[in-house]
Amino acid sequence: MPSALKRTFTEEGVARMAAPRSGRREFGDTVQRGLLLRVSETGLKSWSVIYKVPGERGVSPTGRPLKGAQKRITIGAYPMVGVVAARAEASKIVAQAMAGRDPRPERQDANLARHTNSVKAVSQRMIELAKKQVETWPRMEQVLRDHVWPSLGNRPIADITQADVHELLDKLVAADKHGTAREVRKMMSRLLNYAAEKSLVAASPMAGMKRRDLTLQPKERALSDEEIRAVWTATGKMGYPFGHLARIALLTGQRKSDWSDARWSEVDAAERWLSIPKERFKSRRGHIVPLVGAAWDLVEGLPRWNGPNPFLFSTTGGEKASALGDKPMTKLRELATDALREMRKDPEAVLEHFSAHDLRRTCETRLARLGFAQEVRDAVLGHAQSGLQRTYNKHDYLPEKRAALAAYADHIMGLVK
Repeated sequence: MPSALKRTFTEEGVARMAAPRSGRREFGDTVQRGLLLRVSETGLKSWSVIYKVPGERGVSPTGRPLKGAQKRITIGAYPMVGVVAARAEASKIVAQAMAGRDPRPERQDANLARHTNSVKAVSQRMIELAKKQVETWPRMEQVLRDHVWPSLGNRPIADITQADVHELLDKLVAADKHGTAREVRKMMSRLLNYAAEKSLVAASPMAGMKRRDLTLQPKERALSDEEIRAVWTATGKMGYPFGHLARIALLTGQRKSDWSDARWSEVDAAERWLSIPKERFKSRRGHIVPLVGAAWDLVEGLPRWNGPNPFLFSTTGGEKASALGDKPMTKLRELATDALREMRKDPEAVLEHFSAHDLRRTCETRLARLGFAQEVRDAVLGHAQSGLQRTYNKHDYLPEKRAALAAYADHIMGLVK
């Protein structure tokens, strides 16, 4: 053992240990054999352990294993590695050496594996797999490249803690980038779950992680003018059937199932309306949706399918209905985000989460802004009347609905054109 001052290490004692005026000093632990603390003149403190392996130089004439040369292994820096952890690691190293096995080759292999499995390297392997399975892999790659790799990319993924993820998210929240923070949290969760599946980490450190500041508040969400333009651009890129389905939902304010389940037999070309039968309408009564302006142009331009009573929106020639489910809505949000970034000339612009039902809420909000009364808005959206209105008001509001939807369609087209 080198000439090193002996100390009984404690957390407080190590923390208060002063730096030498020049060079560096080493202190040996009185509790754990071989454990050393090196203190540099800059105040940096690091742990190491020295040991000899019995039998490395063969055996003595009496059969006693002869120890090899003294060796050293660096454990880590203080305070990242505390006194208790340093003693535990030194104990394992010394025990392995005393059993006749040099721990350095195993530790070198383990360190190589840790650094080979950096956050960036594991991310890239996950992305390569996602390219074969997930359409949204470019977004995954972009979020990780722009917001995770700069700070965590070179870190071994096995070293990532929940605190590291919190710190990353805290910086984004402090910069008022809540949408980006939600995306980063989602991608980090996906990455760490992937690492756990590949046995690169024992378990995802994000398990049980809570971030109330990133919780989405989906209620009362209506699209702004800029968001309407972005969504409209996205629907054009999606095309038929899902892009057209999203557009008609936005233009008429009806529930997504009212349009996804619509059949050509329910469209009256002479009257230019969609007649939703009571069997599939939420309030169990028939509902007329006037088709005016851009809404009629859209319906009139849809493909016509052969066969008995085909659906308007279908990927199977009208046999089965296409719906605005999770996958089409995810694609719509991604394309709308791309459109928003192009509009703002900002590659980090974030479009706040919106659902298919928010297209319906947008219609009602704009109708109110255009000056239409509550009863007309309720009639357009097919809200069930209550109280005295249900009993005495038998007016179907068809002219008012047509006027409201015509004004609303003009308003939308004025925004997007």
